[in-house]
Amino acid sequence: MDEAERCHRLAFIFRGTLLDIGTPQQIVERRHLRAAELEVDDSPRAAAILREAREVDEVAHYGHLLRVATRDVEDPASFLRDRLTAAGIHVENAHSTRVTVEDAFVSMVRSDAADATPGAEVAA
Repeated sequence: MDEAERCHRLAFIFRGTLLDIGTPQQIVERRHLRAAELEVDDSPRAAAILREAREVDEVAHYGHLLRVATRDVEDPASFLRDRLTAAGIHVENAHSTRVTVEDAFVSMVRSDAADATPGAEVAA
């Protein structure tokens, strides 16, 4: 979705419903997300633990690196590090990073699908 970051205006449609339209910056800002990247030892277990947190919107898993989008968290790197450390997972590195259009899109699709199917877990 790197190309979308370069567009002047975007429109996202899911299941025939217009989810959002605007500049990449507007779309990202409307989701109210914050993101962090973490290097961890046990990334599958860490990802599973983070997915259980209500503040976690999405976890993307790339080897030992986790990219996590959060909601209602001022400092996502500290929040996520604390949560994993409390669960006994060693966090090598954690830093906040910018929210991408892809983060916003995944969040929109999850919200729309969850609204359409109450009680269902949505995998994007």
